[in-house]
Amino acid sequence: MTKKITLVLFVLLLFFFKNFAQTNSVWEKIHLNSAGYNIVAGVEALYSLTKCNNDDVVFIKFINHNDYAVQVEWYNAVFTQDLKWIKKENLTDKKTLTLNANTEMQGDCSDTNTISLKIPLKDFVNDKTAFKRFSTSNLEISKK
Repeated sequence: MTKKITLVLFVLLLFFFKNFAQTNSVWEKIHLNSAGYNIVAGVEALYSLTKCNNDDVVFIKFINHNDYAVQVEWYNAVFTQDLKWIKKENLTDKKTLTLNANTEMQGDCSDTNTISLKIPLKDFVNDKTAFKRFSTSNLEISKK
């Protein structure tokens, strides 16, 4: 009986702390072209502005709708409320991710992905109110 109570308490506490660390995410389209489409070459791109441990972050989600693996390459970028384009395009800032067929990968607070899909907002703007939307720069998708 004690083991069951301990297990139930552990599960409840785990659920509570997971929700405390990361708020529920609302996924928005990453505009990959001027028309606002967020699917290119069968890969869908989304972002979510949220908090991890009281820090404002942007999570990225890529969904591969293809029946083959793809390699996704990009640089992180944001638009500010005054439509200023801020991008990170140094060679060391380039991100490369392989997505298997019909799979998705997204950032989370634990940030266990090889390529970070969790971007601290402070890397681009000092104040959350200055943020308009996340984007990518020089996105390339190729068959793997």
